[in-house]
Amino acid sequence: MTALSCLALAAALPAYGAEISVTAQGHASNPVWSTDGSMLAFEVNDYSGNIALFVSKMSNGNPVGTPSKGELPGASSQFGGSGTIAANPSWHPEGPLMFEGSSAGGTMRLYFWQPGAGMPAELLNSGQISGDLTWPAVSPDGSQLVFVSDATGKGDLYVWDRASNAVSQAMTSPFSEAAPRFNADGGNIAFSRKNQGGEDLFVFGGGKAAPLIGGNGDQTRPVYSGTKVVYFTSERGDGKFDIAVSAGPGNKKVVAKDVRLPVRASPALSPDGQWIAYGSANPESGNFIFITKTDGSQTVKINTKLVAAGEPSITVANGRTFLAFTALPGEGADWRGLHVMDITGKL
Repeated sequence: MTALSCLALAAALPAYGAEISVTAQGHASNPVWSTDGSMLAFEVNDYSGNIALFVSKMSNGNPVGTPSKGELPGASSQFGGSGTIAANPSWHPEGPLMFEGSSAGGTMRLYFWQPGAGMPAELLNSGQISGDLTWPAVSPDGSQLVFVSDATGKGDLYVWDRASNAVSQAMTSPFSEAAPRFNADGGNIAFSRKNQGGEDLFVFGGGKAAPLIGGNGDQTRPVYSGTKVVYFTSERGDGKFDIAVSAGPGNKKVVAKDVRLPVRASPALSPDGQWIAYGSANPESGNFIFITKTDGSQTVKINTKLVAAGEPSITVANGRTFLAFTALPGEGADWRGLHVMDITGKL
């Protein structure tokens, strides 16, 4: 922890939570709560080219039954075939899950899945948009989906309109774009852009893209907290990542240092957008999940009693607040597990 995030540090909280188990061997990663907190999507990565997507029904912070696996059309076996990927889940407010996937090293496409009501199906056909489709993100009202396609270049932003089923190219550039996210009213999209070996942040709105934050290293994976943008930055170099908050072009404030970078997720915000959860890259603090206010004024320190805790995700369901995260059960363990804790009253 740093002075920036320790203006008010709560006492360490003990771990009381459930582990969500699956039969597939691999590292659990990227937990994402549904908007009502009744379901939890997560990936299982065996680090040999296979990533499976699971969804667990949840009740009061506990898994209900066995997690369901999202089998891609035509896939089979534990992970759906060699080189099969199902990742980057984004929940629609009405229940379906959108994600990117590819069978046996093929083209990456977008899929939708209503857990409990059938298996995943392709969302957009090649006639609507060709190429690899990645980084899906649903707008807060569910009317749009933004994603990246390489159909016209290195990776441009496209938007799918649910009502018309039409796909439109939001913008094009000679650079690679990634990690787009809508703001609260769906009028702006924050995203990262490759630039001279690093990544800078831009905002697309009103038909054009404008720079938000640049600098050394990567400024990446933005997510909106009201009108502000929260993101990871590696401007200090040496693989060190911090979390910063921007209130406008060129404006930034680092609120947490030396954080554990998730495999693919943006900074984890509480549903009200007022808190940011993260793990520490420092081994001596690896058993904690830290939750810091977006203005940096307060930090809650939660002792998971596990190893290398990270990739947190927060939800509120039935008046209670739950924290999902991944961690190793002990030093030298083979696989990261997925855990859920009740942190009601801690924020």
